[in-house]
Amino acid sequence: MNLSQVEAFRAVVLSGSTTAAARVLHTSQPNVSRLISQLEKAIGLRLFQRSPGKLTPTEEGLAFFSEVHRSFVGLEQLDETAEKIRRFGAGPLRIAAVPTIALGMLPRAIKRFAREHPEIGLSIHTGHSTVISHWVDSHFCDLGIVSQLSPQNYSSEPDVLFRINSVCLMPKGHRLAKKERLTPADLEGESFISFPRHDGLRSRVDRVFDEAGVKRKLNIETPYSSITCSLVALGMGVCIVNPLAARDFRNAAVVARPFDPAVPSEAMLIVSKGRPVSGIVERFSAVMREVAREECEVLRIE
Repeated sequence: MNLSQVEAFRAVVLSGSTTAAARVLHTSQPNVSRLISQLEKAIGLRLFQRSPGKLTPTEEGLAFFSEVHRSFVGLEQLDETAEKIRRFGAGPLRIAAVPTIALGMLPRAIKRFAREHPEIGLSIHTGHSTVISHWVDSHFCDLGIVSQLSPQNYSSEPDVLFRINSVCLMPKGHRLAKKERLTPADLEGESFISFPRHDGLRSRVDRVFDEAGVKRKLNIETPYSSITCSLVALGMGVCIVNPLAARDFRNAAVVARPFDPAVPSEAMLIVSKGRPVSGIVERFSAVMREVAREECEVLRIE
């Protein structure tokens, strides 16, 4: 039994005659008849009842066709898989992001991306910038979104997703909520919710307060901006946070105020060294840039 014989058998069943099957297969009617006869001899089954000008599948022929059909569906799926690999690369798109992005902007970008590419699987991971850099550098993830750079060497310069000034977040009704802008001196002695020491924003915030000689009560720290904002809403302290994270809590009992001197919050897209950037990574990166640009623009309007 060979593939040509099976293709001829399938074409006859689907088209109803050897003549029609020959047109489908771009061959002659006698060649189709010969292939069917060879297949019946090879597998020891009578596949068709023969009458003048017509072939009718036998019970054995219908049972055999059922298996043939499943096999051809599998082959068609392989064709589709090959096309997806050509267009988008192998496997699901693996994305890693720092918590501030992973818990807010990233899901919104994924929703937009999924509308355009519902056939693409996604694998989402979160961690601090150093861990994400390692994941990307080791090819565990295809794309990383970090808030600070690590010593790893990338295939291209990091792509700045956004750079925006942080805000001071406090509970509604806080004594400082009446002020339009805040400085380190305003937060002297305040209970302050911090990010971990390895976090880039934490380092920049600590430097500002150290240079101003201002002491805070550093009782709570967490790597997750959503937890930070929730704690602020519960009156557990104040924080300096990415305004995009604060905006996700705009309906909570919190107030955001500009902070001087400016403490930048930023994010960068990174890809691995020595690995071609696939079309789907480029497309998702473009969607992330769109969402970041739109959300930063909303902040400027507000």
